[in-house]
Order: sequence, then C-alpha cells, then structure tokens
Amino acid sequence: MLEKLLRHRLLLVSILIGWIGVTITPFFDSVLVTPDYDLTKHRLGLPLPIIEQNTWLTPLEDAFPFELGLVSPLENPTKILIGNYLSLVVAAACAVYVILLSIVSLYRSAR
Repeated sequence: MLEKLLRHRLLLVSILIGWIGVTITPFFDSVLVTPDYDLTKHRLGLPLPIIEQNTWLTPLEDAFPFELGLVSPLENPTKILIGNYLSLVVAAACAVYVILLSIVSLYRSAR
C-alpha cells in the first residue's frame, strides 16, 4: 500500500516538474535572425518550438544578424503549438519519473 502511494506521488511530482520545465523553456530560448528569417512565424521552445509569435518587427538592413527571444505577447499575437507542447510535457514527465524511481531505489538499497 505504501509502495503504491509513493509511486503515485512520484508520478504527480514528475508531471509537475515536467510541465513547469517545458513551460519555461521559451523564456531561455533565442533565435539568430538573418535577412531571410520569417519574423511573422517566430518560434521558441526547447528542444521543439512550443510558442509561435507573429511579430511586426521590421529591422534595419544593417541590424542583421541579431538574436531575438520572446517578445511581448501583448503586442504580438502568440499561440501555443499544442502538439509539440503536450509531447514535450509527456516526455519530460516520463524522464523525471524514471530518474525519481532510480533515486528512490538507490536510496532503499543504500539503507
């Protein structure tokens, strides 16, 4: 009974960690913008893009190349790429769950 409860808690913790980890990746991602980069479909997220922003930026010719991260969603239409988002959350939650199970089993074998 205690073992089953521990596994459920580990699963909930791993889902929470995976969800938070995937959700914050666009804040740390940036793209190198060149003259042929499509600024109307600016995508961010690691390792797959999970956010697409339609920016209205028109940089000067001598501004290239430059790095562009997340721009204000209030000024630029932003949408979440649901398929990529859900697949990354599931993959991250599974990875964290396996890691947590390994840590628990190592802890028990050390006792």
